[in-house]
Amino acid sequence: MIRRQQSHVVSREAWADAILPTLWMRIVVLAFAVLAVVVLRPDAMGASPILGIWDRWDAPHFFEVAAHGYGPPSDPARIVLFPGYPLAVAIGSLVAPPLVAGMVISLLATMGAAVGLHRLVRLDDSRPAGRAAVVAMLVFPTAFAFVAPYSEALFLAFAVWSYVQARRGDWRGAGILGALAAATRLQGVFLLPALALEYWLQRRRIGLDFGWVLVIASGLAAYLAINVVWFGDPMYFVGVQRSTFQVVNVMPWQALQALWSGLTTYPPSEFWATVYLAPAVALLTLAGATVWSVASPRSRPGYAVYTAVSLLSFASLSWPISVPRYVLGVFPVFLAAGAASRRTSGLVVVASTLLLGLCTTLFVIGHWAF
Repeated sequence: MIRRQQSHVVSREAWADAILPTLWMRIVVLAFAVLAVVVLRPDAMGASPILGIWDRWDAPHFFEVAAHGYGPPSDPARIVLFPGYPLAVAIGSLVAPPLVAGMVISLLATMGAAVGLHRLVRLDDSRPAGRAAVVAMLVFPTAFAFVAPYSEALFLAFAVWSYVQARRGDWRGAGILGALAAATRLQGVFLLPALALEYWLQRRRIGLDFGWVLVIASGLAAYLAINVVWFGDPMYFVGVQRSTFQVVNVMPWQALQALWSGLTTYPPSEFWATVYLAPAVALLTLAGATVWSVASPRSRPGYAVYTAVSLLSFASLSWPISVPRYVLGVFPVFLAAGAASRRTSGLVVVASTLLLGLCTTLFVIGHWAF
């Protein structure tokens, strides 16, 4: 009875601490983006000045997959995009234009992720801590990807709620949501070792319901099956990453050495900042979140596993230019950033908000922004 009452209290808190801040921040970012384009690049407004400026980079590719799948007339290179988000856009496009559907999905998913993050924090900490984590998520420097028709918001919602359900002991829900996360982005499969550890810490034995944790892998299996159906090779996407995007997995020290070489070789410029500096800062941020996940009494061992595996994976990319955006899917980063913002009287939030403005501006005016 007490636990049920606490759950009701947390649910009421989520309206003020998660949903309303998400809506307000969405309005602010949309308005800021329009002003940025009007001032800096008015020729980029297009026919739809409010939403059209968000149809950049990966967005048209998601719409292409949503409309045609992975075969012709779609470019075969689109296979690098996991099917979860394009499928959601395809369903949403039955009632709205793809761009509108994609942005509404991102909004709803962001609200869901914020509520889940708040609830996850409240299992171990105070209401101010939950509010701080949500704010850290909403003003993260690359959080413009939660506004754009990108897969980050949907993935984060699935990942966070998978862990929420695991904490509740609902392993069927955790496994299904984890599988959906793994069908949306590759890093969803990183939830498997994290939730396996969580299961062991709760049960201290392996029961039949542990099978639901293994279901997470079915999301990746579905993606590999798509590779087989369309191209006859379950690992076809790996070749595309190598040939089209020049991305391969290497030893972490090799990737970090190359990143350091770029940082110290290229003169300061927009290219240097977005291609070398930002990925380096993102990896350092993830490393800090890993340390926090290990050391903080408000953390969980599963958080540490998830952040550490994510860090190892991202640090193994030969060309880590999108890592600042990939970090959005590692929810313990927001828990650590929220804790840091409380200790620094909000300075972390201020700095992050300024960087969010910069990254949003770059994205909506058509420059590279991860």
